[in-house]
Amino acid sequence: MERFYIAGTKGKGRGLFTSSGLKKGEILFHVDLRGLKTYTLKEIDSNKELDGDRAHYVGRGKYVIEDNLPAFMNHSCDPNCYCLKSGIGIYDVVAFRDIKAGEELTHDYAASSINQLEGLFYFEEECHCGSPDCRNIVHGDFFRLPEDWQRRFYPYLPPSIKRKYRDRFVNLLK
Repeated sequence: MERFYIAGTKGKGRGLFTSSGLKKGEILFHVDLRGLKTYTLKEIDSNKELDGDRAHYVGRGKYVIEDNLPAFMNHSCDPNCYCLKSGIGIYDVVAFRDIKAGEELTHDYAASSINQLEGLFYFEEECHCGSPDCRNIVHGDFFRLPEDWQRRFYPYLPPSIKRKYRDRFVNLLK
């Protein structure tokens, strides 16, 4: 039996689920996108064969199309997973808490959208996560997250982003 599977969700299209229980802190996936073909946003938008919903920023204005299980993780304002980034395009998906078999795996898009910090692309759409802590809007701007959420997700940002935006993080880290 496969440990993870893709299935339909209520109001969010397809999502990633687990068929077995997972423990808080468990690394569920290691993802390294460095070997994939890169595209600009213009190239993705103009090519109907590329799934822009699976685009992942890998630096210098370039994106890759993820074709892996973590690419099917939906957003939640109360996620059960986070992406621990060791570099742009390299991350581990880690369980934020214990997760039950059959539960959908989710992460907070704003906590891992590095292209938003780079100012290259901005998205905003209505949130359908259904969590009691729902912010009602899904966006990819880390600095627009509530301050307590920024503190919560700061440790998982890539070292390069922590260095680049050190001045913006100073007040957050006090």
